[in-house]
Amino acid sequence: MNRKKMIQRLKKFFGTVIIYSLFIFVCVRLYSYFKEVNNEHFYTLIAEVRKTDELKEGGHVRLSGIDIGTISKLELMDNFSVKIYMKINNDVFIPDDSSVAIYTDGLMGAKYVAVLPGGSNDYMVDGDSFDYSQDSVNISEMIEIGVSQFMKNKDKEKEK
Repeated sequence: MNRKKMIQRLKKFFGTVIIYSLFIFVCVRLYSYFKEVNNEHFYTLIAEVRKTDELKEGGHVRLSGIDIGTISKLELMDNFSVKIYMKINNDVFIPDDSSVAIYTDGLMGAKYVAVLPGGSNDYMVDGDSFDYSQDSVNISEMIEIGVSQFMKNKDKEKEK
C-alpha cells in the first residue's frame, strides 16, 4: 500500500513538472513570436541594387561589422533591379548620406548588407532609401578574371 502511494505521488509530481514545462515552453514561444511581429523596435530602410547573387530574406544587415538588423524582403522591380527592405534596430542612427554594399561573410560564406556610414548630422527615418549602393561581387567571376589575366601574362612571357 505504501508503495502504491509512492508511485501515485511520483506520477503526480512528474505530471506537474511536464505541465509546467509545456506552459513555460508555450509562453517563451509566444513571447518570441510577438517580439518579432512587434515592429516598434525597428524601422525600415530601402536600397536598390542590380545584382544580389545569393542574398536572402532574413540575412544580416551590418554596420562596422555589428549586426544592426535583418533583410525583411527582396523585391524584383520592372527594370530587373532588386529592392532590399531592411529592418533596422530603433537604437541605431544611420546618417542620411550613408550607402550600402553587399558583401560575403568570408571567402564562401553567406551574403549580407553592409551599411557604410556617411558623415551627415541628419539621420535616416522609417521608409527612407539609400542614394548609393554597390552590387554584390561574384567571387567565382573574380577568380575567373584573375586566372585569365594570369594565363595572358604567362603567354606573353612565353612569346618573349
